[in-house]
Parts: sequence; C-alpha cells; structure tokens
Amino acid sequence: MERKSDTVRRMVAEGDFKSALRIAKGFRLGISKEDSDTMKRGYECMLYPDFYRQIGVNTSEAVEKAVQTVCKLYA
Repeated sequence: MERKSDTVRRMVAEGDFKSALRIAKGFRLGISKEDSDTMKRGYECMLYPDFYRQIGVNTSEAVEKAVQTVCKLYA
C-alpha cells in the first residue's frame, strides 16, 4: 500500500503538481507553518484564481512558490 507521502513524491516526479499539492497541503508533521501556508495558498490560487486576484494576490507567483515548496520537500 502506497503512503500519502510516497504518492506526493510520485506526483511531483510526474509533474502533477495540482494533485500533489491537494494532498500535501494537509500534512503537518515535519513541515514548517510557512511551508504549509505556502502550499495551501498556492493550491487555493489554482482552484480560485479570480477570487485571489480580486483580493490582491499575485496568483501566478503564489502557485510558483507552492510548486517550489512541494518540490523542495518531496522531489
């Protein structure tokens, strides 16, 4: 049986960052609050880009930071 962290590693290797972030954003152990918040915000920006643009968030930058964070942790 594949663990969630192994699934995230596989998805990152395949380039499926949206699915990897969907799972990894809920992880708490071994991840700093800053990294967790970055992944959550990036995933939310993928799902609701119009909303985050309205409140002044640069969505492409937030998504890029989230992808970098998930790659740093699970690549």
